[in-house]
Amino acid sequence: MMAEGKETVVVTGSGGFIGSAVVEQLAKRFTVIGMDREGTPEPAAAVETIAVDLTSDDSVEKALGSFRASYGTRIASVIQLPAYFDLTGEPDERYETVTVKGTERLLTELKTLQLEQFVFIFAIFKQKLPG
Repeated sequence: MMAEGKETVVVTGSGGFIGSAVVEQLAKRFTVIGMDREGTPEPAAAVETIAVDLTSDDSVEKALGSFRASYGTRIASVIQLPAYFDLTGEPDERYETVTVKGTERLLTELKTLQLEQFVFIFAIFKQKLPG
C-alpha cells in the first residue's frame, strides 16, 4: 500500500538502465511502483514491480488492475520509459509494436484511473556502432 502522505508514481521500464536510476531517485520522495516485462531485473531501490507486456491488451489491463487493487485509483505520474530500439539503424516492426502501440495501449487503460501526469521519454539512436 501507499506510504503515508506520499504520492504514487509508476515507472514503466523500471528494470532498465534508465528506469532503475529514475526509480532510485524517485523512491526518496514518492511511493514508486515499477512496471516491466516478466523476468526483467528489479530496480535497485526497494519498490514493488508489477509484470506487464505492453504488446498485450490483456497484460496491460491485468497490470493496472493489480495496481488498482493494491494502491487505489490515483497516480501522481506515470513515467513511460520502455521503447523498442536497436543500434543498427534498420527498420523494425517492433518499434511500432512496443513503442507506438504499447504506449497507446497503456494510455487507453490509464483512462480508468485518476492520472495527473504522463511523461514519455524516448531516446533515438541514429548512429550505427562499429562492428
